[in-house]
Amino acid sequence: MNLRIIPLGGLGEIGMNLMVYEYGDSAIVVDCGMMFPDAATLGVDVIVPDMTYLFENASRIKAVFLTHGHEDHIGAVPFLVERLPVPVYGMPLTLGFVRDKFEEFGIDGVELRDIRPREVVEVGPFRLEAIRVTHSIVDALAFAIRTPLGTVIHTGDFKLDHTPIDGHATDLTRFAHYGDEGVLLLLSDSTNALVKGHCPSERSVGSALERIFTSARGRIIFTTFASHIHRIQQVIDLALKYRRRVFMIGRSIVDNVETAERLGYIRVPRDARTSGSDGDPRELVIITTGTQGEPTSALSRMSIGEHRDVEIGQGDTVIISARTIPGNERAISHMIDNLYRRGAEVKSWDTDEVHVSGHACEEELKLMIGITRPKFFIPIHGTLRHMVHHARLAESVGVPHGMVITNGQVVETDGKELRVLEERVTYGKVFIDAEAEEVPDVVVRDRQHLAEDGFVIVVVAIDSEGKLVRDPEIITRGLVHVDANQEMLDEVRGMVVGMLAETPRAELRDSEVLQESLRAALKRYFRKSMGRRPMILPVIWEM
Repeated sequence: MNLRIIPLGGLGEIGMNLMVYEYGDSAIVVDCGMMFPDAATLGVDVIVPDMTYLFENASRIKAVFLTHGHEDHIGAVPFLVERLPVPVYGMPLTLGFVRDKFEEFGIDGVELRDIRPREVVEVGPFRLEAIRVTHSIVDALAFAIRTPLGTVIHTGDFKLDHTPIDGHATDLTRFAHYGDEGVLLLLSDSTNALVKGHCPSERSVGSALERIFTSARGRIIFTTFASHIHRIQQVIDLALKYRRRVFMIGRSIVDNVETAERLGYIRVPRDARTSGSDGDPRELVIITTGTQGEPTSALSRMSIGEHRDVEIGQGDTVIISARTIPGNERAISHMIDNLYRRGAEVKSWDTDEVHVSGHACEEELKLMIGITRPKFFIPIHGTLRHMVHHARLAESVGVPHGMVITNGQVVETDGKELRVLEERVTYGKVFIDAEAEEVPDVVVRDRQHLAEDGFVIVVVAIDSEGKLVRDPEIITRGLVHVDANQEMLDEVRGMVVGMLAETPRAELRDSEVLQESLRAALKRYFRKSMGRRPMILPVIWEM
């Protein structure tokens, strides 16, 4: 009997992490995340993995294990368990965030099971030990997965921070224990595989933030990822030290802090809070959302003067404490320019030391490989270039059996060799809108088509004899300016009239054939005359 490893998301991309481990008739899932849309996925709010394979093998799926509470690792859990209500394991904060999602989705009856570092859980043929790792969120875990064929280490997202804010460093002792015992396969985070050296400690951010607090003349507006509890705590502590009060804006920030405070992961003294942005600007810190320039985020709305509670002005200092996610550069640059236009001073990761990554860099990745000493290696969590480079790092420290795979591929091992099967399971992206409803691929493609090339509606009214009742009506959107291109539209109208005059009467009476003929003729016209491919919608009225 062989062990199968099947990624359904997170390999060859940033986000949507989902890994399946199978042995015999049992399977477990590690992480079930989402990703946010880019500019091309119009009208889409989130993207989740295609989980058809899991639903088709529902009887084999025994549990979901979550490494930590970031959206790219837990965001798709509701979409899985509403159809497949298996137990979900995770640390308290991770499960707290998942519980909040279940309340939002109205999901009941799913068992959430707490697991702590060094605890062991048995599920079918799998025996998993949770291993604490440091990341940019509280309660991050790796998993050592014992199978009948050997031990698999799944690191999740991690870094080697020797001075973490909460004092809980990555448990290198347990990784080394498994290395001494023998590791069959290591699957390790590749996000920073292209970054030389070591990742700085989270504590280094505190020093940079304090320098800003000492020099700020007015309000401080601070934004970071809503789940970055340690960094939010550092800002709250600095606010207390410098006699400022804290005002939190943004649903995700408020909800996550409330959950973390309820579970004892963050301290927000009552006398440090305020419910508004009024008063002396030198006595206020605003913690808000908007690190990636999202148009609907609080900081983006502040930057264009459309936020109902906060108006950015001269003397304000804005701290963007997060790295730019690839693809968001233009939106963030535009937001920062708008903040400067309103008189604010902006501090960001590329100008000030207000952010450090939560992912291991080259030397840390090599250390993880060195202490676990796996027989086989698969890089995970990253684009293809990240994973290829990570596999080369593994080879450089003595693990030549590195295998780069992508979503949907099936890897199988009998304990002696690792191979990729020819089969590829169903995988892909599922687009979700604001109502938590699936948006089909074809709809997203149509939206992209309309955004890029516009559309043309041609309305033709004919009588029972197949003769034109009146001149065809041409309606365009997103293609040309009607007033400035009336001559071209008249040419299109004349072409339609001429085509109808030459069309046999039998075809004129068949509206479907006539529609297709009009669509083909207009496509050729716009492609030749403008180099554009608008969506063509012929409408035939039989009078």
